[in-house]
Amino acid sequence: MASFDLQAIIDSFGPDSGPAYARHLNPRFHDLLRLVGFEKRFVRGEGPYLFDEEGNRYLDAIGGFASLSLGRDHPVVRDALEQALRIAPPALVQFETPPLAVALAESLKRFVDRPHDRVFFVNSGAESVEAAMKIARAATGRPGFAYWSNAFHGLTLGALSLNGADWLRRGFEPLIPGCREVPFCDLDRLRDALADESVAAFFFEPIQGKGVIPHPPGVLKEVAEICRDTGTLLVADEVQTGLGRAGAALASRVDGVEADIVCLSKGLSAGSVPVGAILGRAPIFDRVFDSVERSVVHSSTFRENPLAMTTGLAVLHVLREERLVERAAETGDALIRGLRRVAAEVPGIREVRGRGLMIGVEIDPSAISIDMPGLARRTPTLVAQALVMRLLTEHRLLTQSTSKGSGVIKVVPPLLISNEDVDWIVEAFRSSLIEIGRGRGAAVRGLFGMLQRAPGVVIRESLL
Repeated sequence: MASFDLQAIIDSFGPDSGPAYARHLNPRFHDLLRLVGFEKRFVRGEGPYLFDEEGNRYLDAIGGFASLSLGRDHPVVRDALEQALRIAPPALVQFETPPLAVALAESLKRFVDRPHDRVFFVNSGAESVEAAMKIARAATGRPGFAYWSNAFHGLTLGALSLNGADWLRRGFEPLIPGCREVPFCDLDRLRDALADESVAAFFFEPIQGKGVIPHPPGVLKEVAEICRDTGTLLVADEVQTGLGRAGAALASRVDGVEADIVCLSKGLSAGSVPVGAILGRAPIFDRVFDSVERSVVHSSTFRENPLAMTTGLAVLHVLREERLVERAAETGDALIRGLRRVAAEVPGIREVRGRGLMIGVEIDPSAISIDMPGLARRTPTLVAQALVMRLLTEHRLLTQSTSKGSGVIKVVPPLLISNEDVDWIVEAFRSSLIEIGRGRGAAVRGLFGMLQRAPGVVIRESLL
């Protein structure tokens, strides 16, 4: 049998695989990493932590874009996948009813307390949105969709059609026709958009991922009433918020809403083997898959593969056994309180918002004194990115600047972070704001120096 050495492949690139990545995959993404100071190579992950080649420990508050609910290398998930490789039934037979898919569907329905739903498995969050769009159209006989401004529902063609960001759409038009953007939380405009009863479904995030923006109290209940009155399906995109991230199994339920269809993915995979799902009321699914002939009108090759199903089962097991939903609510409350104390004590934070461990820190650039020679303007995004760089270089805390143009730093760590980790995050923000406000620190100087040297296209596309 031919030998295979994975470690040798990794080691062959030396300390930096970036140039090879730029050559073979996406050079502009490599430029972006260099521009914002994310050139660090990590060699190991454990729980919420990353380790570099020198053995330094970092706290990962990006969390795989909110997918790493259990951190990295959780022993239960690792053991479950090893079992799957040894004993799982043959994969991809296709004409079968896989027992692991049945088990995961049952477990998922119990976890979110939707016992009468049907489940359809997919491979990603964007796929879950695409599936929900198809099912909504077929179930209602209507062609259109509606969504809030500033929404993010994925980057495939259908999901992109529900995104409230022109810069993401540019170059990919025409998108799916009949998609209507409604100003965020404008209930009168929503009524107008749904009045002609041509819209199949209204899509919403319980907490918007771009900028971490919750709905004001009572708004989603009114949205549900409007949808019910117009025969429009209500679709909750819980790809980021679901399965504990926002301190509840389903964040939409905290707002008193039972959506017709729920989209899930990130937290179900825990950043391991990709897996996603949509849950929907049985009558909706039954109107779509309404005959033997139409039983396969929507499908995908890998959607019920045993590694994905095993991952989902293991993740739900850990979430239950370690009470991580409750833990996310508790640590999230503590983290929000701590960051709000920083905001009250140190200039530079306009608002701290969110729920559970989905938190947005909106930076106030006018309150931060930074010397930016050679730059025409100081944008919220630039100031936020300077802070992100300092958090990384000086405090070994990984965060991300999100919501282009708004200057929001997103904090979405694994659900199992400790009280000590909460203190780590709070003190890192406090210290960094103090230092950056004085215009000090290598991170600040490094960012502005790179911006002055970088090609204009990189600056324009990445940060401004």
